[in-house]
Amino acid sequence: MMKRTVVHHTILKRSGGAARVALLLHQGLLDEGKLSAHSFEASEKSGEDLILPEAAAQAIPGDSIVHLHTSKDPTRFLNAIPESCKTVITLHDTQMITGGCASPIDCPEFEHKCRTCPRNFPNSERVRKERIEAIINSKAVLVSPSGWLGRLARMADPALKPKIIPNGIPWPEAPANKTQIRRELGIHPASKVMLFVAHGGVQAAYKSGPQWKNYWAAIKAAVPEALCFAIGGNENSRDGDFISVPYVDSHSLSKFLAAADVLAYPTLGDNHPLIILEAMAQALAPVSYAVGGVLEQISDGEDGILIPPYEKQTFTEKVIMLLKNSRQAREMGNRGFQKGKKRYSHKRMLNDYIKIYDNLM
Repeated sequence: MMKRTVVHHTILKRSGGAARVALLLHQGLLDEGKLSAHSFEASEKSGEDLILPEAAAQAIPGDSIVHLHTSKDPTRFLNAIPESCKTVITLHDTQMITGGCASPIDCPEFEHKCRTCPRNFPNSERVRKERIEAIINSKAVLVSPSGWLGRLARMADPALKPKIIPNGIPWPEAPANKTQIRRELGIHPASKVMLFVAHGGVQAAYKSGPQWKNYWAAIKAAVPEALCFAIGGNENSRDGDFISVPYVDSHSLSKFLAAADVLAYPTLGDNHPLIILEAMAQALAPVSYAVGGVLEQISDGEDGILIPPYEKQTFTEKVIMLLKNSRQAREMGNRGFQKGKKRYSHKRMLNDYIKIYDNLM
């Protein structure tokens, strides 16, 4: 039915969860024989000029369906879209409904229209008002990957009524062979391997990055044979058995996930993180703080473990417990794989969005 081109727009060309979802949808539409394009404001290559949000919007052909995932300034982008276009917006975090922050993390000012920002985002009340007005004026179909963010959007303004479409990723028929992957990565078969993963690595404040080494010190003391990979930073380095690895592509990340015994994910604010799905796709048990849309992904005690936010000692104890109990970790991971295969396939996500695009024709 689709005859219009769907233009997926992101800030970055490839990096980050929003760009990953946009590219999965873009490629999925092309594979279905439909018209799709990808526009962005910044390439990861150094030396390339940034594109202003309004310039990116004005370059979109008329009569397209514009699917906005992220923009440096969503207000300017939305206000510059050609009038003949239809619009879809996916809320990958809260930046489009706040004064600037990606997750309010229990900020008391969220319920007060961001009048005063504790994190010092400039002009937070005005910025929030303008962004929400731009969403409403665009007459966009609004989508949230989690019920949690959907509820926050309605709290921000009752006129915002997002549809819920959970994120999805390519799901393998079976998890990769752990023994073989460890051999490829040079990891001893008897090692107890844990992962920290976040874009920004130890600098990722929302993911407790600055605390990773503190968690690790307690875990290593209890599990001497433990080996830790901290993935997503800017450098390759090693401090004992704490190995820092820069941002890697999804194929390389899947190998680390397949080789590991536990994903330690002390996130303090999240929507519907792809890393949880990627861990499930490799039958890897996650331990996470119970925040945002993570509660909709992990069934506590069944396919992962949820910890109340900021309870660092309990978080550490549960990671240690799974590292010491390989059978329990393996059973949790297998249950997560089967659940995710049913719920979180990128094909299911694509079909849900195609229904929206078709309705806009």
